Amino acid sequence: MKKIVLLLCLFTISNFFAQERNCSAMENLSYRMQKDPELKQRMENIEAFTQQRIQQYQTNRIDGSVITIPVVVHVIYNNANENISDAQIQSQLDVLNEDFRRTNSDANNTWSQAADTEIEFCLATVDPNGNATSGITRKSSNKTSWGTNDAMKKSSQGGVDPWDTSQYLNMWVCNIGSGLLGYAQFPGGSAATDGVVMGPNYFGSSDKGSGFYLSAPFDKGRTTTHEVGHYLNLRHIWGDGACGTDDFVSDTPESDAANYGCSTGHSSCGTTDMVQNYMDYSDDSCMNLFTQGQKNRMRSILEPGGFRYNLALSDKCGSAPSPTCTDGIKNGDETGVDCGGSACAPCNTSCTENEVIVSITFDNYPEETSWNIKNDSGTTVASGTYSSANADGSTITETLCLTDDCYTFTINDAYGDGICCSYGNGSYTVTGPNGTIQSGGSFGTSEATDFCLGGGSPTPTCTDGIQNGDETGIDCGGSACAPCNTSGTVTLHEGFFESGWDGWTDGGSDCYRYSGSRSYENNYSIRLRDNSGTSSAMTSSAFNLSGYNQVEVTFYFYSYSMENGEDFFLRFYNGTNWSTVASWTSGSSFSNNNFYSATVTLDSSNYNFATNSQFRFQCDASTNADHIYIDQVTIKGINGARSIRNNEITYINSLNDMKDMGDVILYPNPVKGANIYINKSYELNPSYRIVNMLGQTIETGTTTNGIINVDKLKAGLYIIEFTDTEETVTQKFIKQ
Repeated sequence: MKKIVLLLCLFTISNFFAQERNCSAMENLSYRMQKDPELKQRMENIEAFTQQRIQQYQTNRIDGSVITIPVVVHVIYNNANENISDAQIQSQLDVLNEDFRRTNSDANNTWSQAADTEIEFCLATVDPNGNATSGITRKSSNKTSWGTNDAMKKSSQGGVDPWDTSQYLNMWVCNIGSGLLGYAQFPGGSAATDGVVMGPNYFGSSDKGSGFYLSAPFDKGRTTTHEVGHYLNLRHIWGDGACGTDDFVSDTPESDAANYGCSTGHSSCGTTDMVQNYMDYSDDSCMNLFTQGQKNRMRSILEPGGFRYNLALSDKCGSAPSPTCTDGIKNGDETGVDCGGSACAPCNTSCTENEVIVSITFDNYPEETSWNIKNDSGTTVASGTYSSANADGSTITETLCLTDDCYTFTINDAYGDGICCSYGNGSYTVTGPNGTIQSGGSFGTSEATDFCLGGGSPTPTCTDGIQNGDETGIDCGGSACAPCNTSGTVTLHEGFFESGWDGWTDGGSDCYRYSGSRSYENNYSIRLRDNSGTSSAMTSSAFNLSGYNQVEVTFYFYSYSMENGEDFFLRFYNGTNWSTVASWTSGSSFSNNNFYSATVTLDSSNYNFATNSQFRFQCDASTNADHIYIDQVTIKGINGARSIRNNEITYINSLNDMKDMGDVILYPNPVKGANIYINKSYELNPSYRIVNMLGQTIETGTTTNGIINVDKLKAGLYIIEFTDTEETVTQKFIKQ
C-alpha cells in the first residue's frame, strides 16, 4: 500500500478519467517526507489509533450522533467564470450532505453495506475572530493556474491562508491546471496546508441549479465528496495497487486498479468491483455510496483521540456567543483572557485571587488527552483537547481566571490507560490560589477533582472523593449523601517500563532500567542489585490511599545469581515513615533463573493509608553480580474487605503456567520464531489476523495447536487479532 499524505486526483479532461494517476503524487510525497521527517511516524500513529477504534466498533457500535463539520470556501479566481456563485457553492454543500448522509437521490440497494456516515457539513457562520461570516472568501488573482505545491493556501504566494484548521474544513476553489480536478491532505499533515482543493468547474452540481460553471461528466459534485473522503482518512478503493493491496476497509471488495466511466459489473481480483463507491475514479453520475467500513474509518478520525476530534467539536456554524467574563476568550480590548475590557463587564484584571493553572505533560499519545472544568451548575467554563500534532512528552500550560464558585476538573484519556505510565511518563497538575488542587497521571479513562474558589464548598456527593458527614470512609455512604456501593476495586497504577520508568524513581547506581530476556513482559524491566540502600531500590510516586480498605500490589520478578539467604523486599511509606511489608528470600521463596508472580495485600487495620503513600522495591544482596528484575507492577485500591494475600508467590516459568494467565499470552515477546500460544479459555484453534502499524492486513489464518509461525514477517511492531465464537481479542507483539 502506498502511503500518501497529499493525495492528488490527477486526470485529463480530454479522455474523462481515462488517464491513471500521475507519478508526481509520489514525488510530492517524497518532497513532503524530506521537509517533515516526523510525518511518517505521525501517519503510523494515526493508523494504529484508527485500527484500534474500528476494532472497538465490533462490540460498541457508533452511538448514532451526527457530527457537523464547519466549512469555509476560499474562491481564488482569474476570470468571471472561476468566481463561482454562492448558489454553486451551496449546491456543493448540498451534495456533500446528501452523499455523506445517504439521502442522495441515486442511492440504490446494489451494495448492502452502503451506509449513512452520520457526518454533515455547513458553511461557517462565525470566523476565527468571532465575527459573522458567510463561510465564503473571495480573492482575485493574476495567476491562471496554481499547481499542486499548495501555493493557493499561502497569502505569501498570492493565495489565502487557512482559517484555524482545528475548527474549520478549509476548501480552496481555484484552477489547479493541467486538467487536475482536485487534491486533499490526509490527517497528519501540516496545519498550514490542511484541507482540500478543487477546480471551480468541478465544484458544485448541475442538478441543483442552472448557469453554473461546471464540466461534465464531473459536474455532480462528487469530486469534492471524493476529496473530503481522503481528508477524513479514506484511501482509494483499489488501494493504489494491484490485487492484494489494501484500502484498510474490510467491506470494500479488492480491485486491481481504478475504474473509469461507469463500468458497473466489472470484476477483478475474483470479485465484482465497487464501481459506485465515491473513492473510485468513476464518473460523478455513477458514484452513490460509502460503506459501513468507510464510515467507521471516517468516524474514528473525528472521535476522542482522533486527529480531527477538535473539528468534530467545533461550533463555528452556530451564532457567535456573547462575550462574557468567564468564556475563556480574550474579548474586545481585554488585557488578558476574561480580565475586563469593553467587551464585557470589568473583571479582576490581576486574576491573582482566582487564578487556576492547568499543566499537562503528554505521554506518547497526546491526541488521547482532553480535560474540562465545569462549574457547580454543570456548565463547561474551560476545556482542552489535543492532537498528534502536539509533541510526545511536551508540556502545555493553561492559565485561567475563574469567578467565585465550585468546580469539577476532569481529565480524560480516550484509550483508557491514563497518561502514565503504559506509553510514556505523562502527568498533570492543577494549581489554585492555595497551591496544588490535584496532580497525577495514573488513571484509567478519566479522573475528576472538585474544588472551590472564594470560600464555597461543593455539595457532598457519593463520588466527590471527600469524607462527608458520618461516612465511615471516603464515598462510602453516610448522612451527607445517599449510601454508596461499599465494595469495588480501582487500579491505581500499572508499570510496564517499556517507554520509561512509569512514575518510579531510579534509586541510583544499583538500580537500572534493563532490556532483555529477564524481563517478564515485552522488553524492559527494572534491575536491582547489591545492598546499597536506596541506590538498590526503585520508589513509586505518591498515591492517595486514604479512601481504601485494602491495597493490593502484584508484580513479576526474575532472579539471577542470588545466593541462598539473600533477599529483596517491598517497603511502604505511610505518610510519616517507611516499613517493610513483605520480603522474598533466595533458596526458600524462589530459585534463580525463573519467573515468579507475587501479590501483597495491605489492610487499613494494620497500616496508615495516607494521601501521600508510596511503595519501594529494595534489594539486599551481597555483590553487584546478584540481580532481581521487577516487571509489570500493578497497584489496586480495594473498597470492601478481601482475604489478605500476603507473600503469595507463584512460579510461572513454564509455558503451560503462562498460558493460564490473562486472556491471551504471546510468548516469547519479542518473537523470533513460531511461539505464539493461545490461552486455554479460547477455542483450541481460533482464527487470527496480523496487522502492521499502517493498518494493513499482513496475514490471516487459523492457529495450529495454538501456534502461529511468524518467521516470514519483517522486523517491526504488529497487532494480532484473535477471534473465536465469543469475542475478538487483540495484542501487540514485536518481531525481531
